[in-house]
Amino acid sequence: MQTHARKKIELVIEAVHVPAVTSLLDRLGVPGYTVLPVLAGKGHQGLRRAGDPGGIGDSAMIVVIAGEEVARRVLDEADVILRDRMAIIVVSDVQVLRGDHF
Repeated sequence: MQTHARKKIELVIEAVHVPAVTSLLDRLGVPGYTVLPVLAGKGHQGLRRAGDPGGIGDSAMIVVIAGEEVARRVLDEADVILRDRMAIIVVSDVQVLRGDHF
């Protein structure tokens, strides 16, 4: 079994910013991504829960797997968009089986 090195980027952001980030991913040529709802979490600002009326304060996680160059561009541009907003951005090295998909 052969694997291929890629970068995984996980962005936990306010759900209201998902369209801006996914538009950025499309513009940068990211081959795909997954958007997941965040039900609850706790950090230095305290406990957050989804389900407020109107979705104000709801969060989402966007997961991206890409090659190193595309990942670098995503991180640079996401930093500009999310710099002054609630955001957790994590990058890790991963191995994938289908390198041509990422």
